[in-house]
Amino acid sequence: MGRNKVTAILLSICLLLSGCSGSSVGELVAGTEQEGAVQGESDHISYEVPAAVPNIFVDRLGYEPESSKVVIFRGENLPDVFTIRDVESREIVYTGTIQKKYEEEAEQEFNGYGTFSDFKKEGDYFIQTDIYGESYPFMIHDNLYYSLFLQCCEQLYALRSDEDQGTDGGWQMKETGADREVRGCLCIYQLLFSYELFPTVYTDDVGISESGNDIPDILDECRYEIEWLLKQMQDVRERKGTVNGYLAACLAKYAYLTKNMDAAFAEECLAGAEKAWKSVEKDLTVSDDLIALAAAELYRVTGSRQYLGLAEEYLQNSAEQEGRLSMPEFYAALTYMNTKSKVDVQLCDVLIRKVMEEAETISEKSGQNSFLIYAEDVNADRDTLLQEVLRIGAVNHIITNQEYNIVIENHFHYLMGRNPESIIHASLWEGQNINTEDIMDDPVQLSAFIFMLGELLGSQ
Repeated sequence: MGRNKVTAILLSICLLLSGCSGSSVGELVAGTEQEGAVQGESDHISYEVPAAVPNIFVDRLGYEPESSKVVIFRGENLPDVFTIRDVESREIVYTGTIQKKYEEEAEQEFNGYGTFSDFKKEGDYFIQTDIYGESYPFMIHDNLYYSLFLQCCEQLYALRSDEDQGTDGGWQMKETGADREVRGCLCIYQLLFSYELFPTVYTDDVGISESGNDIPDILDECRYEIEWLLKQMQDVRERKGTVNGYLAACLAKYAYLTKNMDAAFAEECLAGAEKAWKSVEKDLTVSDDLIALAAAELYRVTGSRQYLGLAEEYLQNSAEQEGRLSMPEFYAALTYMNTKSKVDVQLCDVLIRKVMEEAETISEKSGQNSFLIYAEDVNADRDTLLQEVLRIGAVNHIITNQEYNIVIENHFHYLMGRNPESIIHASLWEGQNINTEDIMDDPVQLSAFIFMLGELLGSQ
């Protein structure tokens, strides 16, 4: 896909979300249930700023033509049908039925769902019903996910520290000290995990300073942060605990994935991973799951049996315990199962069953939630939501389940506006979100969001 076309799509997105596609955002947000208004062609109410969130919930970015498309309605007196109208002409282009579903006894509310997956015509639209008025506008456009994916990758580059201003590199983060280093490792690991599963979606022409060096730009971004982490390792202060565990894991993973692209730097990373490991194995404060992850990554890249014993011991304990795997255990399990060196086949069987059961639970519980997400209620913790997508996305890569594709899309739609407050959690320009912190400003959340987009693109 050409960069000019991507730019055009992004411009269209910004114009649509800023209300410049035929009507203002205020004009396209109708009255709420409390207002009790029926929106017609002649009595349209305009607001410079929307007075309230509409009770029609859509992905405010939009949908790809072939993707699943669901609109969520909330209220006690839902009509039987909804219509989709063109933003510019306001003509009806699609009519669908509302499937009503009683939910949440405590709140005495009804919820309804409308499906319009069969409507595939590209354009700018909004949804309208009697009583509940209109939704926010959205678009249907091919390559929509890729356009946002590209912007997210570019945002990582924008988050690089300005070394001319006296900083020593690395991504801009609000944390400091050991917490900052752990967050950097988490971000790197999630990006490397995504690259490992979906390598074809990552290119060498995003437009960063390293583009064109025959190394995917996402790996160049990881290297930028790793170089900063390696500088911190030269600090004379003693490094303990969680930091060393994550350093050993992410440096070993980078070394494994890049050893045939940049052998010299891969060796430097492996040396750093082994140095961190020496502190990990002596430190009783490091959690078992993190030891398992670091050992699994080091075993895969080196084939040395000095790491195998601990990896298998802790993974066996994890597999036998009731309850979910922690994220380090989950990553360790996948790394162990994907190791080319000798592994315990029976342990692999147990681990694969466990991660598949977890994915099935995520899918089932998401179907029970009013907003089709893995959460106890309609308001989800964003960090948790992103981590659940990492889990089910990895399993979906293994077994390719269309149901899981839809679950992942539903979580994406939630983050992009199909949530109780109609907030876009990953904004497309500065200042778009005034009621929430932004995924685009947090490298760890951004890297998990990139994984989500990589999964959506990789499964197409």
